[in-house]
Amino acid sequence: MNTKISKTAIGFIFGFIFALSGTVQAQEKLILLGGGGYTPEAIAKFVHWAGGKDAKILVLPWATSTPQEEFDDVKEMFSKYSVAQINRGLSPDDKAYLKTDLLFQIDHATGIFFPGGDQVDLMDRINRDPEIRPSLLRAYHQGIVFGGYSAGTAMASKTMITGRGDFTVINPQQVKTAEGLGLVSKFVIDQHFLARQRQNRLLSVLQTSQENLGIGIDEGMALVLEDETRGTIMGDSFVTVFRRKNSSQNFEMNLLKRGDTILIP
Repeated sequence: MNTKISKTAIGFIFGFIFALSGTVQAQEKLILLGGGGYTPEAIAKFVHWAGGKDAKILVLPWATSTPQEEFDDVKEMFSKYSVAQINRGLSPDDKAYLKTDLLFQIDHATGIFFPGGDQVDLMDRINRDPEIRPSLLRAYHQGIVFGGYSAGTAMASKTMITGRGDFTVINPQQVKTAEGLGLVSKFVIDQHFLARQRQNRLLSVLQTSQENLGIGIDEGMALVLEDETRGTIMGDSFVTVFRRKNSSQNFEMNLLKRGDTILIP
């Protein structure tokens, strides 16, 4: 039997392996922080995924009326890691905004971070120019690490809790939602979860949402997500997971702590 392998076959095999490795490197990477202070180990993971000292981080402080102050705080946080670049992206309502500059920044960033504020305002600015949203989603799906804090976390899910409504009751009619950026589509996110007692509003949304999974990230906590299938918990409090079972009022609840993982079907 002839066991020789042609150069063409060898080239094909190595090309196939290279293609597979490229797919692995391009996996979706998302770090969601609950608010109330940054989670150091999660920020370190963000910087690592963004390229370490070669990282080019784009900060979009669009959820607040004081974007420069918010950017300065985030810049100070990332500066501790001696990254290559930390840039602020101007929103469409900034006087100096240029779409070409922003799209260039998005295309050349290795990490994109959304600080806190109001998630409705954040999505309003993202949707102000029709080219921004697809540009962000393209970068995310190509493997650029995304991260968010507070409002920057809330907007990551497709069904976004706006923060408007009556949260003293569990009633889906009393909690307003809107379309978020949609970095994740399999679960609904809430933040500042235990510290601000937000169980009512997340359970309300889950009664009628297409998603049957809700994840509440407490202050000081982070969910480190890969390909929307596997999450790792970081921080000193808890991440709360609600799974809707056979009916809209039947839920399974789990509390996850540092080092726990969650598999998302």
